[in-house]
Amino acid sequence: MCTAAVAVALGLGAAAASAQEEIFEQGNQLYQGEDFRGAIEAYEAVRSAGYVSAELHYNLGNAYFKAGDLGRSILEWERALVLAPGHEDALANLELARSLTADAVEPLPRFWLLSAVDWWVRWLPRSALLLMVGGAWLAAGGGVVARIWSRSAQARRAATWIAATAAAVFVLFGTSLFVREVGIGQPERAIVMASAVQVRSAPAQDDDLTLFEIHEGTRVRVEQRTGSWAEVVLDDGKVGWVPADVFEVI
Repeated sequence: MCTAAVAVALGLGAAAASAQEEIFEQGNQLYQGEDFRGAIEAYEAVRSAGYVSAELHYNLGNAYFKAGDLGRSILEWERALVLAPGHEDALANLELARSLTADAVEPLPRFWLLSAVDWWVRWLPRSALLLMVGGAWLAAGGGVVARIWSRSAQARRAATWIAATAAAVFVLFGTSLFVREVGIGQPERAIVMASAVQVRSAPAQDDDLTLFEIHEGTRVRVEQRTGSWAEVVLDDGKVGWVPADVFEVI
């Protein structure tokens, strides 16, 4: 839980980092003391100040779950996995939470190539990707400079190899980072916050258009928006329209 170090890296300043670390630790203490609403307020205050991390979302998810807010706990654990896809505790908690939701949604099988690409893009945490790309950029530049100033053929060959390898790493992981940051090919996913929602065949308040019902905690993919309505797709392929204010985007 290195809140201060990360906050400084994000340019929040040492004083702000120290303050956020203190509030974060207060949240941890409140959680341990079973004051879950107090912990939520502390964690939300840290997030409102501009600090974002997988651990913060994970702790928020835990506090919301203990406070009885199933939908928001699932939302926060999903957000933790966006930043740290391999977060084992968040994955385990999500599996438990989904077993408690009213909707038993069986995901459709996914084309293996899409799954492989998604795994590669999400393989490393964002912080590790930033370090990898930044380090490769510096190494490539240093290799080019060393090659220019080296006098021996052996040193120039070594510098060339370093520059070429670093450039390849930069392109490979830089592309992955770019795809993650821009969101290319990544669908907009959301979690239903309302206790029950009528899914309709068209964006209209007409009970005759009702197709089925979904409930708090269900994950959906947002396909398009029209006014105050959104067309959503469930993991099992079911499609329909719901009011856009019944879910929150991950």
